[in-house]
Amino acid sequence: MPRDSPVPGARVVLALGTVFGLASLVRTAVVTPGEVALNFRVYYGAAEAFLAGGPLYGQSPVGTDWLVYLYPPLTVLAFVPFTLLPLAAAYVVFTALSVAGGLALAGVLIRAVERHGQSLGRVDRLLVAGFVVCGIYTVPSLVFGQVNLLLALAVAVGFVALASGRDRLAGSALGLAAFVKVFPAGFGLWLVRRRSWHAVGAAVATGGGLLAAGLVLGPAVTVAYVTEALLPRTARGAFTGGLGPNATFLTVRRPLSLLFPGSSVARTVGAVALLAPVVAVGCWRVDTTRRRLVATFTIVAGVLLALPSYPIYYVVLAYPLVPLLYLFEGPGRRLFTVGAALAMATVYLNDVRAGLTALGLPAPMHDALLSVLTPLLTVGTVPLYGFALCLAGCLRYQVAGGRDDPSATRGRRASDER
Repeated sequence: MPRDSPVPGARVVLALGTVFGLASLVRTAVVTPGEVALNFRVYYGAAEAFLAGGPLYGQSPVGTDWLVYLYPPLTVLAFVPFTLLPLAAAYVVFTALSVAGGLALAGVLIRAVERHGQSLGRVDRLLVAGFVVCGIYTVPSLVFGQVNLLLALAVAVGFVALASGRDRLAGSALGLAAFVKVFPAGFGLWLVRRRSWHAVGAAVATGGGLLAAGLVLGPAVTVAYVTEALLPRTARGAFTGGLGPNATFLTVRRPLSLLFPGSSVARTVGAVALLAPVVAVGCWRVDTTRRRLVATFTIVAGVLLALPSYPIYYVVLAYPLVPLLYLFEGPGRRLFTVGAALAMATVYLNDVRAGLTALGLPAPMHDALLSVLTPLLTVGTVPLYGFALCLAGCLRYQVAGGRDDPSATRGRRASDER
């Protein structure tokens, strides 16, 4: 029978994510307004270059070396219609489409929660929508004019379709996401774990077919994509010498960069060695709804944390993060919820220093706190520690054999959630 009682932990996490997102939006408007439409200007410029017969890859359409077009050739056709409008108007239209995609994603998440027995009232629905559209991992995509919110919708549709037995739709949606951004190809581990070979085939056919279709724009363009955009798509240089405490990367390669400051191979092998066992245990049992959600989260978070990821990519975690906040019951729930709350706090060492200075603490206390927080926030960020706790909660659930029946765990919550 559906439950309609509030889930305080879920509300706290969603509210925190929304508040930090709105604070990020205000900060951008006041401090760095030049970041508005940063990526969209690249998409728009690439479409203009394509129409003019110019190169898509190897040079910046906006005259900034690191702002280059990185997507497969066929994707540029999606941005061509925007060139019918002035840049500012095109950005507004693109942002409106992204927000519409975000609201559709919120609908997918709400239905996923309610389909599994947790009825959501108006407050929770608003929190889910606010978190998806205005959350800390969404706002930068909207500000920059990035495609990540639409990508998150495709990923969520793929996972939900797989859960409801629509394997070909699942594979097609995930294949589309992987075609655009590449890294969602790692989420195919879930298709393999479920032994959904129809979904695997659909994913490969979709991604490969769209890449092959790009050949109609000329084989040379596809070769340029592979050699000038796909293969160099790495942040190895940023990790050389060890990441600084205010670098925004959200990945286990942060602490590994301090251990192996000169070896990208060691960092890559180390990331796989750390996370592969976590993913394996997180996917150990998949015979119930909650275990499947836990396994999905473990795979998505594991892939993101293994790569040299920016926080902006973590919007694709909306599913299964939001459903788990409402549906996670039993061993590991508290770890998961506390970790998710910490993951919303995108606070870096400079922010902590500014906060301590503003508090006007006595010098000995100020220095003592910094002596503890500086190494902690150099080795990892608050969100990195948060997602580590989330994964720990997932492993606790799988190892303890958490049940799928809420009534079976509710009576033991006091002991099980420790």
